[in-house]
Amino acid sequence: MAFTARVRVRFADIDWARVVYFARFFDFAHRTFEDFFNDHAKLPYAALLAERKLGFPIVSSQAEFFAPLRLGDTARIVMDVIKLSKRSVTSRFTLYRDETDERCAVIVLKQAAIDTTDFKGIEYPDDIHALFVAHLKTGE
Repeated sequence: MAFTARVRVRFADIDWARVVYFARFFDFAHRTFEDFFNDHAKLPYAALLAERKLGFPIVSSQAEFFAPLRLGDTARIVMDVIKLSKRSVTSRFTLYRDETDERCAVIVLKQAAIDTTDFKGIEYPDDIHALFVAHLKTGE
């Protein structure tokens, strides 16, 4: 089951060519990851970091770009968990223009589980791992 978020493209997101600057696509993906916890799981992302001391650093990233997003567009971002272990999650973020099927970019992020106290790798807590399992896309 995929999670979907929407991000309006603002002036600060665009570059000299008047399209979304490539690095902002990664920001949009991370906002979607945060919203996955905040809005979908009802687990405040800030509390995961500050209170539960759980961090999600990116250890690998990949991007493909297909069409530009422009000022005023809304990026519809579909997040799928495509690979999961006890210590990392790999998510794919497919960005579409508004409510169309026009694919603008695909970002794939592998994120490790760490204890933010000492930045050492850990296993995901059972509830977080179960949340990812519930969203794992199979059959690809």
